Amino acid sequence: MIKLVAIDMDGTLLNSNHVIAPQNIPVIKKASASGVKVVLTTGRPLSGLQSELKTLGLVDSDQYVVAFNGSLVQSVTGEILSSTVFDFSDYLELEQLANQYQVHLDIENNDAIYTTNHNINTTVSTESYLLNLPIKIRGLAELPQDLLIPKCMYIDDPAKIERFVEEIPSSMQDRYNFLLSDRGYIDVAPKAATKANGLQKLANALDIKADEIMAIGDQRNDLSMLNYVGLPVAMGNAIDDVKAVAKFVTGTNDDGGVAQALTKVLGN
Repeated sequence: MIKLVAIDMDGTLLNSNHVIAPQNIPVIKKASASGVKVVLTTGRPLSGLQSELKTLGLVDSDQYVVAFNGSLVQSVTGEILSSTVFDFSDYLELEQLANQYQVHLDIENNDAIYTTNHNINTTVSTESYLLNLPIKIRGLAELPQDLLIPKCMYIDDPAKIERFVEEIPSSMQDRYNFLLSDRGYIDVAPKAATKANGLQKLANALDIKADEIMAIGDQRNDLSMLNYVGLPVAMGNAIDDVKAVAKFVTGTNDDGGVAQALTKVLGN
């Protein structure tokens, strides 16, 4: 029996207009009301999920999110259940790499986007708007060494970023997860921070087994959780690697594919 449904956001729950496909809303509300835990699993911070959580009625302290691609597991009211974050020394190493290749490195956490760059990139402005996070310009010496750092981002001209991602040293790739976003920047997280690890920590806390979990996703950063759960589902718009590990493929994000999958598995 499925006790928990993990749902990716962009390209899965959200349609091409970056809002929840309307077909999904009543089906998710019904699943939640029946006792199934509905957990948004995303690269976004909690601050960037408030509108969607409210729309879906997932607002109580016993509802949870897997944020920053698994770096933070939180209740929707903000309590941190689990964190897999960078040490400040990790950040300094990533900043050194940024300087070496002349690209910009920003920090994203629950409070703000921190940047040392005074020329704010359009991508950073968009990210700030979408995630409801302020931008704070700080010199390296002004950043507190105990700053919570769940995620960093290499942001620059897209062509420059594409060249950079091909040249990241293997020694760095062994220690950190680098993921090229569809918006032209590189997300960086600790190696142990994956959607699967975050979801597993939440499942353990809730005493839910992997084979009692259904997960729905569309992109490479969803693969870890899809491989972890008992019932992996791919969106119709998913990349081929995601479809290859799925038990079945549902409709696209514009067709309410999440609602279709939930109805198929949980019934009407």
